Amino acid sequence: MDLKNERGYALVLVLVIITITFTMALSMSGMALSARKQFNKTDEMNKATDLAEMGVAHYEAWLANTVIQANSFADAKADTAIKNNNGNKKPHPHGKVKKCKKNTNRCTAEYDEYFLENLKSRIGSLNNSLIRTVEDDNLYEVKDITVSDIQADETITVKFKSYGKTKNETKILNSTITIEKNGESLVGEAKPDKSSYQVVHSTPIDLKGQDKHLTFDSSTYIEKSIEVRGNRIINVKGNAFFKDRIIFSGTADIFVFGDAIFTVPPEFNGNAYSFCIYGNIYIIDNLGKLIEYTDFPSGKNKSCPRPADDEWYINPDDGINVQY
Repeated sequence: MDLKNERGYALVLVLVIITITFTMALSMSGMALSARKQFNKTDEMNKATDLAEMGVAHYEAWLANTVIQANSFADAKADTAIKNNNGNKKPHPHGKVKKCKKNTNRCTAEYDEYFLENLKSRIGSLNNSLIRTVEDDNLYEVKDITVSDIQADETITVKFKSYGKTKNETKILNSTITIEKNGESLVGEAKPDKSSYQVVHSTPIDLKGQDKHLTFDSSTYIEKSIEVRGNRIINVKGNAFFKDRIIFSGTADIFVFGDAIFTVPPEFNGNAYSFCIYGNIYIIDNLGKLIEYTDFPSGKNKSCPRPADDEWYINPDDGINVQY
């Protein structure tokens, strides 16, 4: 093979290599651009989801405050209505006879009617929309709000959509918040038997060290003593009966998402604790009867989002549902 032929083969080989390299470079560049585009889209969608979640949180906080205000409005209106009607009360719409707590106005049909009326009025004042710009083109908007009437199970549902919007993406979260009515008063009744609770916990609880959290998923009868020390949390997702003493130390928290009954008052070391009960609170008197625990020490001011006297409230444990 002469020198000219060798040079010709070399030139062809170089051209083939250049073509292959150029083709691969174009392919890799396209893949990189596609990956970058997908990354940007994912990042935008994540931002939109975060914004939509901010909308849900904002509306939840706004509605919780609105429920408190509607309770106060209904209390005053029901009191006036009862006085103007010489103390006669309308029958409960669902045929229930409710034992009253301290404020008898709240056991009447008038109270519930005024509460719902005021709740719908306050929600309507938003003109069916709550919108906030977070930064530049990023914003969230809560709209498509609907409010149900009072259901047979004494609940009111508020449904809404939260839109999280960036420059190029929108995420919609369909949300439902359930407002429920405080349970009937058990004042004057005999203390319940432990068989009426779904869970009976029969060993002492000493929450410390690595055991930071303890959760009971249903109504619980706690037979032995409880000591909660440091930054520890106990959750009871239902009613709770505390038969023995309870001792708090440090920044301990106990949450009961139902009624709570105490045999003896809890003990506290310091004032950084919180003892939050979302239902009615009772203590047992010398005759073994339930009486209202009027001076219950709940602890830190923000320990209970719902004031103990409110008749209607949002249960933070299962009252909020968000569909992604």
